[in-house]
Amino acid sequence: MPSRDERRCHYDTFVAHVRSLCHTPRIRSLLEDGRGRPPTECPRMDAYLVKPCQGFGARRAHYTTASLIALERPVPDWTEQAPSVPLPHPAPENPAQREPAPPDRWARRPNLGQTLAHAARAHPHTAAGWQREVEVMGVLSTNLLHTRLPHTVQRLLSLGLACDVAVLLEDLAQWDFEPLEVAARWRHSFYLTVPDTLLEL
Repeated sequence: MPSRDERRCHYDTFVAHVRSLCHTPRIRSLLEDGRGRPPTECPRMDAYLVKPCQGFGARRAHYTTASLIALERPVPDWTEQAPSVPLPHPAPENPAQREPAPPDRWARRPNLGQTLAHAARAHPHTAAGWQREVEVMGVLSTNLLHTRLPHTVQRLLSLGLACDVAVLLEDLAQWDFEPLEVAARWRHSFYLTVPDTLLEL
């Protein structure tokens, strides 16, 4: 079983791989069509995703993440930068040689809750809606969460914001086993980032 650092290295490598695929419009469209759907309903995605997912489980988390990446225009990367400073980052030639992100650096990368909070801060009139979003997500089943995420991510993208999808992939992989912990992490990041004056308390 891969260690936490090996999984995180894999998540970054997987995201870089999918972003490279998305440079081909036909493949990007195919991946985008899988949004909100289980892998069993997306057989055409298998040719591009089965090998990159091999050995890491969480197949639906990987397929959902790939479909979310395909929504991005242009394709950003938060591996080394804060969310407000997108930086293109090509896939490494040999993914096995890629160093895992140090734990402290990974912990500083934004999760979904923090990204929703950035939307609330940037557009205060929408803060109450983003607060309800992070609260509702915390009580959803796996199926409903994966179905809802494309709409949420599309709204963020329309505001010029994008999730750190490698971190989101880790959270989705964990959701099947510890949904309450992941949901709490998203809520805590949201409330720690948004001023009380914008919250419905």
